[in-house]
Amino acid sequence: MSSTVLGFLDGLRPTKRLRPSEWADEHRFLSSVAAAEPGRWRTSRTPYLKEIMDCFDPYSQVQEVIFMKGAQIGATECGYNILGYYIDLDPCPIMCVMPTEGTAKRNSKMRIDPMIEASPTLKGKIAAIKSRDKGNTILQKDFAGGTLMLAGANSASSLRSVPVRVLILDEVDAFPQDLEGEGSPVGLAKARTRTFANRKIAQISTPTVESTSAVHREFFTTDQRYFHVPCPHCAAMQRLRWEQVKFSKTANPVVSAHYECEHCSEAIEERHKPWMLKHGQWMADAPELADPKRIGYHLSSLYSPLGWYSWADAANDFLAAKRKNDQNKMKVFVNTVLGEVWKEKVIVPPYERLYERRGGYQAKQVPAEVCVLTAGVDVQADRLEMEITGWGEGLRSWVVDYRVLTGDTSATEVWDKLREVLYEGFQRTDGARLGVYKMAVDSGYNTNHVYKFCRQEGAARVVPVKGQAGSRQRIMLSSPQSVDVRSNGKRVGKTMLWNLGVDLIKTEVYAALNLNVNDEGEDPPYYCRFPSNLDISYFRMLTAERLVKRKNPKGYEEHIWEKTQDRNEALDCRVYSRAAAAIVGLDRWEAANWKAAGATAYAPPTQKNEVSKPHKAKEAQRETRRKRKNSFW
Repeated sequence: MSSTVLGFLDGLRPTKRLRPSEWADEHRFLSSVAAAEPGRWRTSRTPYLKEIMDCFDPYSQVQEVIFMKGAQIGATECGYNILGYYIDLDPCPIMCVMPTEGTAKRNSKMRIDPMIEASPTLKGKIAAIKSRDKGNTILQKDFAGGTLMLAGANSASSLRSVPVRVLILDEVDAFPQDLEGEGSPVGLAKARTRTFANRKIAQISTPTVESTSAVHREFFTTDQRYFHVPCPHCAAMQRLRWEQVKFSKTANPVVSAHYECEHCSEAIEERHKPWMLKHGQWMADAPELADPKRIGYHLSSLYSPLGWYSWADAANDFLAAKRKNDQNKMKVFVNTVLGEVWKEKVIVPPYERLYERRGGYQAKQVPAEVCVLTAGVDVQADRLEMEITGWGEGLRSWVVDYRVLTGDTSATEVWDKLREVLYEGFQRTDGARLGVYKMAVDSGYNTNHVYKFCRQEGAARVVPVKGQAGSRQRIMLSSPQSVDVRSNGKRVGKTMLWNLGVDLIKTEVYAALNLNVNDEGEDPPYYCRFPSNLDISYFRMLTAERLVKRKNPKGYEEHIWEKTQDRNEALDCRVYSRAAAAIVGLDRWEAANWKAAGATAYAPPTQKNEVSKPHKAKEAQRETRRKRKNSFW
């Protein structure tokens, strides 16, 4: 029989039917560039992902999967397996949406391109990355019968482009709630699938704060499936819970931990994990909400396979947060390890108690522990109000001064007064003089005057900020965006505007104000101190808001901040000053960074746009990177 006939018969042979998990085992290869365990994919390594992947079988009636999860469990690779399956066996228009376009580009280069290169069946269907074929770009991969589009949730235009049949929404809790006034990016993206009766949608995310977490809200509208595993001693099925993980509370570090069976109380060792995962199964906690077309899964990092993230690792992360009384680290533990939302306990402290806590130094004096000064400026029609804040290790803070600069903010005089603050020095108790390292100015009022001032002084020292209230902003800072600066109606340049999650910052501020010194008389991280001569009106304004629960127009309950009195400028100034500290990067500083900053002491410049020598080279490098990239990140 001729080769032509054989080729014709091969073309008639039906494609072998595979489920997504079977396709991954047979055809998916992990690249050494992007995986800790390169080589052939093995679903047996993460058996809890099998059911989730197979929900995306074209013959399955499931249309949407909500996956709320911790870290280190293989969820991201699960999503890429689904992409690979459809590219290879069921080509169609596919879209993968990530929090920002920058994130999408980075994942395209570091995860998706290596997957295609390492998996022969995919490599043969998509043009080589360096070829002249325009069908393989950073944000679009064309193949016979379909295309894969990568988009950022911060771009409305990319979400409303073309219809798609398969939609992967990755880390939805980092998406903005409202995108350019057009509504939720999740809703915009899901609208692209309406014309496909056989559509498939995945919402995958680590949860964040209870009041804003989208994946948490969506998960609890499903049948809520949890992975149950058998005890190696009594065979009783159970869901892994943090309270059953046992370890030494005094060891540092914890080298071993075990799980205590909730039925027989026997110790389950880490080495039992592979057997337990192999025999585990998903069970619904809310079968009364069952919908065959929409399923929700929850998985914590306690299920992480042997050799990845151990129970001892979890114990060390937990103790590190608890020993330092660090609420931010504990929040990360709850979100990324337990895969649960962080429940904020927001209590507005009585202003009288804060007023009585003053002392130890005078306004305009800088305690020895302060390493960096920032300023937050609130803009009103007839004045600028400003807080100058000192920051020390552990983000402990000291109010160095609170000022009201009177004057018409649409004129120049009051801005000249504000400029003087940038060149003013503040005496530290060890004799060093510190200047304001970063100033954040609210751009919600007299916007163009704010932009003009910030542009004149330079982004290295002064930045405009804009607060995003409600659940529209789920993180403290978004990537800065370029905005026009105008004079007499003409564009004279640009500056970078930072969007702030003011609700999250206010929550942190009030949590810090409720802290107390420990039994040894030491200030815990985030503790706030105030000068002895600060007026009581400052404390009234600082505690002028409370968090309440309201239903938004779409019927969802959300937490919003409402004023309890007219004046709240001190709270706003503290929020902007805290944002300035975050822009500087103080949240990421370790002990060595604080020590170095305290030793060099950023001195006030003597002329416009001058930067002190210890920081000049660093600022020059930052400016170069900003010019090279469209996004700060």
